[in-house]
Amino acid sequence: MNEPAERSSSLKAFDCPGRYEDARGSESITWTVLPSTRGSPPGQAGFELHTAIRGVPYWGYCLEGLSTDDMEAATNAGLPEDLGESSAMPHQLSGDLPVLLEKEGEQIQAVVSFLLNEPPPTWNDPDGKYLRLSITVDGQKYEVWHEWFEDGLQRLEGELPEGVTFVCCVTCLYSDYSPAGHGLLGMSCHRGAKAQYLAVRSKSDYFKVPRTEEVMETHVCPEFQRRIPGTGYRG
Repeated sequence: MNEPAERSSSLKAFDCPGRYEDARGSESITWTVLPSTRGSPPGQAGFELHTAIRGVPYWGYCLEGLSTDDMEAATNAGLPEDLGESSAMPHQLSGDLPVLLEKEGEQIQAVVSFLLNEPPPTWNDPDGKYLRLSITVDGQKYEVWHEWFEDGLQRLEGELPEGVTFVCCVTCLYSDYSPAGHGLLGMSCHRGAKAQYLAVRSKSDYFKVPRTEEVMETHVCPEFQRRIPGTGYRG
C-alpha cells in the first residue's frame, strides 16, 4: 500500500540577506521565506517569498513571480508592479540561501548565493544564462551560471572538491519536477508517497504520484536520502 501524502510543510520560516539593484541604485534587502498553503493546488503545502524594496512590499511563490499589492507605492518609488520575466525594468535580485553540505561524512552549514538578472536576456552573461549560483568552501569560491536552480545547483555540486556534496532537496531521492513545467525555484517533494514515487517509470506514472509539498531546492528535511541516478521521472 502506498504511504498517504502529508499535508503539512516541513519548512520553518527564516530570513536571509539579499540585495536589489536597478538603474536608480542598489540597496540591501531581507528575504523572508514562509511556509504556505495559498499556492496551487489550494491547500497544498509550499512556500512564499517576501521582501521589501524602497519600502514597497513584494511577495510571490517563486523568484520570477514576485509582485506588489501596492501599485501606487511602487510607482512612487520608481519600481515595477512585478519583478519577474515580464518586468519592463531591468534589475538584479540576489540573496544568500542556507544549505547543508556533507564533507567527508560530516554535515556542515553553508550558504548558496544567487544573483538573478531580470528580465532575461541578462545584462552581463554572454551565454544568455541569467542566474548565477555560488558557494564558498574552505575559503575557495565556486560558481556557475544557468537558467534554473535545478540544473545550476547540480552543476555547482559538480564543481565542489571531492567528498563534498549537497544535502538538500535537489539531491534527494524523493524530489522531482513536473513534466508540465516548473519555475526557476521550487520542486515537488514526494516523501509522503515514497513507494509509488520510486516505482515511476514513465510520465504517466509520475502524474499519479501525490505531491507532499512544494520545496526550495536548498531545503532539507529529516527524511533526506541521497538521490540514486535513474530514479523517478527526472532520473
